[in-house]
Amino acid sequence: MKTILFLFSALIVYALPTFALNPSVNPPAGMEGIYEYKSPEAPSEYQKGTIELKKAANKWTAKVTVNYQTFTAQEIKVEHNKVQFRINVDGNSVLIKLQHKDNALTGTASSDAEGVMNIIAERKKVISKK
Repeated sequence: MKTILFLFSALIVYALPTFALNPSVNPPAGMEGIYEYKSPEAPSEYQKGTIELKKAANKWTAKVTVNYQTFTAQEIKVEHNKVQFRINVDGNSVLIKLQHKDNALTGTASSDAEGVMNIIAERKKVISKK
């Protein structure tokens, strides 16, 4: 009986680190990554694209890419599971407010020219921390 208990304990001790190191079992935390977004209310050329969120040296960066155009974010604010930033699109300031949950971002983009538009984004790539 002691032998069985010992073997079972040894199995747990050796198997547990395998699960801890496996990223599919323990996905990376945080909102860093590349997300594919959809915004049906936006003008047709801006309805689909990507949002890239990165954190390096305690500073967040964000980029929105649409139809081979990349817009670099300004005024980036990140608090808990929320991110907010501005991009300039065709001379118009667009305020983007998103909430992160699991592997998704949901929120709005608002501008004086187009009003408020809903955004739904799904993470497609995790940016590794090296």
